[in-house]
Amino acid sequence: KNRYSNTAIIDGDYILWISCNGNKIDDGTGKPLRKDGKLVYTDKTVEQAINTCDAYMGDILNLSRADSYILCLTGQNGFRYKIDSSYKANRVGMEKPLWFEAVKEHMRTHWDAVEIESLEADDIASIIYHNLEKTFIIAVDKDLLECIPGRHFDARRGQNVYINTTESQAEFNFAKSILTGDAIDGIPNMKKGYGPKTAEKDLLASEETTPLLAALKVYQKEFGDEEGLSRYSKQKSLLKMISSLEELPEGITFVIPEPNCYNC
Repeated sequence: KNRYSNTAIIDGDYILWISCNGNKIDDGTGKPLRKDGKLVYTDKTVEQAINTCDAYMGDILNLSRADSYILCLTGQNGFRYKIDSSYKANRVGMEKPLWFEAVKEHMRTHWDAVEIESLEADDIASIIYHNLEKTFIIAVDKDLLECIPGRHFDARRGQNVYINTTESQAEFNFAKSILTGDAIDGIPNMKKGYGPKTAEKDLLASEETTPLLAALKVYQKEFGDEEGLSRYSKQKSLLKMISSLEELPEGITFVIPEPNCYNC
């Protein structure tokens, strides 16, 4: 049981990257400097990166009026690579920003971040949220905000508001993601040129009883019954966040942590 009344379950990966990103350079007119269309940054010092992390954590906890929190970070050797070796292949060779490991260690030691081998931050957040009462999720990731039913705090730029995702909305959004994939994680859409608008149209037009069955039928119509089921099942396995301890892949042990006190 949770002895607090409003515990924030935080996807810490985006905070880690935000904290490490360099400072923008003023072009002399008050606008950020760009080179070849891209923003130009200067490196932060490790102190600046850690201070950014601490300031951001304080801001979102205060804005969300949390009285406690659990911060989640992605562990090594994610289990999805065993499902598909090309998972996140689009990130191969991508350099981590300066002070990435230093800030991550600070998040572990100062903010008591939870990091589990083979699990991603959104899996950890999902498991805790589904197994600990009086909690809400803080995230910028649409999968956490839109595919898990409940009350969440949308920390995307310009938002910082509570949203409520219903069971039906969450199931529809997840079914749509199975059709459209996730470009950030290198998960392709069902076929080239197949986007969100087409996915929504196909799901809404379906006579199947659930959005997930509707998504399966779209795959089977495109690839045949057997191949369609195979592609659908693989896509679903890559995109679905773990919500219960029973769903954990073999060999992964996870105990729901105690929340950390904040403003309590």
